[in-house]
Amino acid sequence: MFPMSSPAVSFSFLFLFPLLAAAAANLDIDKILSDYSDLSDFNNMLKETGVADQINSMQTVTVLAVSNGNLGALSGRSSEDKKMVMSVHVILDYYDELKLNKSTTKHAKILTTLYQQTGKARNQVGFLNMTNTGNGPVVFASAAPNSHLEAQLVKQVTSKPYDISVMQISNLLNVASISPAPYTAPVASPPRKVLAPAPAPTPSLDVNEEEDIKSPASSKTRPSKGSAVAAADAPGSEEEKSDVPVPYGDYLASSILIVFTCAWLLVTMV
Repeated sequence: MFPMSSPAVSFSFLFLFPLLAAAAANLDIDKILSDYSDLSDFNNMLKETGVADQINSMQTVTVLAVSNGNLGALSGRSSEDKKMVMSVHVILDYYDELKLNKSTTKHAKILTTLYQQTGKARNQVGFLNMTNTGNGPVVFASAAPNSHLEAQLVKQVTSKPYDISVMQISNLLNVASISPAPYTAPVASPPRKVLAPAPAPTPSLDVNEEEDIKSPASSKTRPSKGSAVAAADAPGSEEEKSDVPVPYGDYLASSILIVFTCAWLLVTMV
């Protein structure tokens, strides 16, 4: 009887084992992080970008979370950039604080992230450098060139050995390949139109002034009435006086007077 039931038991075990393993590995990152109010912003960002669903589909994963108020670097970013940054904070292996403290090394250890699994990673953006010299805190940094900002391990949040580990780090990991958020310059008001000054009015000239301007020579030779009177009244020289003609009536009277004077003189002499 036992030998006959053995194949059936073996078949049942082989059929149920994958289901049991899948059930055991079924993760719910939202449920895990919901118990920690100081990580609510990080949890919401995982759900917003869809990274939470990817985490839930894995069997072994480590999440590097940041506390509320440390997600300001994602403000103004595109949905694609946000998803990339959140994917870099998910390591495709199990690490907890105890395991990291044992991993003392002089050189950085390379860790593979969820973003590397997407096939979109370039220039080592999908990898992290983990450093633990034993003389200070554990440090994480992006393996991408020119990514200088580092994040320190703060504490172990929670863990389920070899399935999922959540650790808090000091700040978001810097990814150099993400360009800075676009800056929107304020719209300047159009410059005011400067009106040109109106031309000065041309002074009008009367007829006499216009004639004087047109023929200055004639105006010099033509004496005015006032100038003629002034010339007549002005005292002149003796020559000028002699040239003035004596009226004819005065000349005749003078001649008669001279004749009578001469006759009177002759009569007296006789």
